[in-house]
Amino acid sequence: MNDLEALVDGCDGRSAIYGRQLDDGRELAVGEVDRSFPTGSAAKILVLLAFAHEVEAGSVDPGERVEVTASYRDARLGSGVIRHLDAALRPTLNDCATLMTIVSDNVATDLLLDALGGPDAVNAAAGRLGCTDAKITSPTVWVMPPEQFGMATPRGLAGAWELLAGPGPIGERCRTIAWRQQHREGFGRHLPFSPDMADFGLQSPLRLWAKAGAYPTVSCEAGLFQTHDATWVLSVMAEELSDWGNGSTSAGTMLRADAARAVFDAWHRK
Repeated sequence: MNDLEALVDGCDGRSAIYGRQLDDGRELAVGEVDRSFPTGSAAKILVLLAFAHEVEAGSVDPGERVEVTASYRDARLGSGVIRHLDAALRPTLNDCATLMTIVSDNVATDLLLDALGGPDAVNAAAGRLGCTDAKITSPTVWVMPPEQFGMATPRGLAGAWELLAGPGPIGERCRTIAWRQQHREGFGRHLPFSPDMADFGLQSPLRLWAKAGAYPTVSCEAGLFQTHDATWVLSVMAEELSDWGNGSTSAGTMLRADAARAVFDAWHRK
């Protein structure tokens, strides 16, 4: 797609875009889609998949409660809400998975990582589901590169979202949680998507499950798209950006939004 090539060529950092039509197997690949990029919080999809896998295996109880001590809470920086709340909260593991996904809560992420056995255990569980070229490298970090929370290729990160398209309980649990993702200024910015329409008994023309990650020099998002006619996955990854903003008009956010619109325009109908 010429529009996507122009977006990647116009990026002042390094970027790549990968997409795959799940109905017919068509692919798009712009830039170094098999090169590993930092993911930021976009790698939390691996934690969500591992959680769903372990719940289905009977190894983890989603209703188990974990306590948020003051020291644990205060050691975590970055996104989310728990770090701003009083200590001694006792969310369930399912609460942690939800907060991790829909508001990118770092405290909730690390609580869930602990319950699952840490990054290596999460990577192993995600690998058993078929995730390749995407991994969690540490608990949540809120520092400048080269330290990272996750690394993935654009092709590998998109492949993780392909697992949500399946009919089984793992995909269903992940879709249920990811549906209410609150950060919609990237992929959802220009598209006919609103999960809140369901609260009015209406259906969004586009069904979109996605997770973004961004911090100075890095911007990333991947997700699963579905219309009446088509289903596809998309990953947009960028690093070494000179625009360090993380707002709705920052360079990384706009790259993700414009790429999602170009792919939607090309693929949303048969």
